[in-house]
Amino acid sequence: MKKLYRSRKNKVLLGVCGGIGDYFRLDPFFIRLMVIFLAIVTVGLPAIIIYFVCVIIIPKEPKGYHAKPYKKLYRSTKNYKIAGICGGIAEIFNWDPTWVRIIYMVFMILSGVFPLFIVYLISWALIPKGPSGNYEIEIEE
Repeated sequence: MKKLYRSRKNKVLLGVCGGIGDYFRLDPFFIRLMVIFLAIVTVGLPAIIIYFVCVIIIPKEPKGYHAKPYKKLYRSTKNYKIAGICGGIAEIFNWDPTWVRIIYMVFMILSGVFPLFIVYLISWALIPKGPSGNYEIEIEE
């Protein structure tokens, strides 16, 4: 049985997002973005309360515990339109990036545009660009 722990190694504040990321084998930065979105949408207080309730409920991981590896979130270098963020999310879940963009736009409109626009800008600034692959360029003559 998988156990949920607060991370000792992958933490920014108290390890909640790192632990949730380890549990779901997702990049904890992705979890942190969702927490930032929740904080913006709820004007901060509910997100802060939920975070500190999680600190109380979720035990710290035991010493010597090794989390399984997970895919790291990068801005996509091959599936991008503006900054490669939706393409990067699509690559983690192995989805079509068009669906991720559609879902993102629907949530952006439902949230009043501003919260997810801010999350997108924060993501653009903080998520590293993914490694470039060896892509062949076709030249037409």
